Amino acid sequence: MQNKTVTVVGLGLIGGSIARVLRPFVKKLYAIEQNSDVLDFAQKQGIVDVAPHNPLEESDIVVLCIYPGDSLVFVKENVNNFKKGCILTDTVGVKTPLMNLCKKLNPPFTYIGGHPMAGREVSGFINSDKNLFSGASFIITPSDNAKAEQISLIEKFALALGCKVVIHATADEHDKIIAYTSQLPHIIATAMCDTPLLVKHKNYTGGSFEDVTRVAKINENLWTELFLENKKHLADEIKRFTASLEKIGRAIEQNDSEALRQIMRKVRLDKEAIDGGHS
Repeated sequence: MQNKTVTVVGLGLIGGSIARVLRPFVKKLYAIEQNSDVLDFAQKQGIVDVAPHNPLEESDIVVLCIYPGDSLVFVKENVNNFKKGCILTDTVGVKTPLMNLCKKLNPPFTYIGGHPMAGREVSGFINSDKNLFSGASFIITPSDNAKAEQISLIEKFALALGCKVVIHATADEHDKIIAYTSQLPHIIATAMCDTPLLVKHKNYTGGSFEDVTRVAKINENLWTELFLENKKHLADEIKRFTASLEKIGRAIEQNDSEALRQIMRKVRLDKEAIDGGHS
């Protein structure tokens, strides 16, 4: 990637972290950021280079690190500003809407979706960290017209960030699994804290409560977009989870200790299996 010019769109937590780690691996690293103070600071610190008037025209790779809705707007408004033959990737948590848009637009770039499986409960460039992606998985969702060498370049991009595993999936596969592994846990954490008991729980909790509720410190604007953009898959997961809760609830109401043991035993064995046998 040493001969490539990259533009990061959005210098928040994710975009800022990408910029901090990526600079030594590329020829030029530009940024597009609405907050002029953040952009000026990043340039003065040497985290990104001072960009020409339209860095998109010079960029071999463009990385969208903005909200899902903003990503769609950005692509629509700038579709004719991209360098011909460049790669558009992103860090958006739902892949299908942007994939569908790019298919409709017939753009000059090739879209290869990207999703680093890393984040924090805080936001903004001030919280960005070059080690944020260290050891994380990175999911790639290539469009149908993506060439092998272009996909390989995004794989190298992911490894340069510090990601350990690169996974390939279709946009729909990504969205279906993410509904379970990422979005549902945020909903569960929110529901866990949606109770008057939350203000009374101090000194009554151990690690389990903190583990389950950690992501309840949620960015409500971002996650509202993510939930609604993936509503079909997420609604299916909520129904499945609710059915499981109801099954456990019935066993408790009926004082059915054997049913409870069987439910928990199955789940424990399944979890130990995917964890390599470690409880």
